[in-house]
Amino acid sequence: MQNSIEKDALFQEISAVLQPIGLRVVDVRSDEHRDATHVVVTITNTGHTAGIDDCAKAHRIIFPRLSLLGGERNLDLEVSTPGVQRIFRDLHEFALFEGKRCRVYDSGPGAWIEGIIGPLSESEVILYNASIEDSKETMETYHIPHGRVQKAKLAYAWEDMS
Repeated sequence: MQNSIEKDALFQEISAVLQPIGLRVVDVRSDEHRDATHVVVTITNTGHTAGIDDCAKAHRIIFPRLSLLGGERNLDLEVSTPGVQRIFRDLHEFALFEGKRCRVYDSGPGAWIEGIIGPLSESEVILYNASIEDSKETMETYHIPHGRVQKAKLAYAWEDMS
């Protein structure tokens, strides 16, 4: 898994305008077709679970800025939330979803590890109360070096709902 989206110019531009209002950019994808640009922005909220109001607010802020940057091109902007089982595309998402349950495929043991995301470090992902797939054993802390993270996604569990 890469750790490169934060270096993307469009990601940085959108993050700069959303961060002051408590919204965090999870992902930005842009496709160009003939004379149009299609941009998909995934956001989350620092204070609560992001919803439709957050998406609408982000859209109202982002659209004029992207329109200026795009010039004469037609702009199609989609703003959405990550969803309860989001598949991670970049390592920075671990920092965004700290404290949430996730599943990580660790190439070391060749298994899915499920646990609560801890603080992201420079070299590893930390999961708390982690268990290896289909194992009854729970480890208080499980460390996965970034190079061994093959896949990751948010995991939904009724126990986590409060």
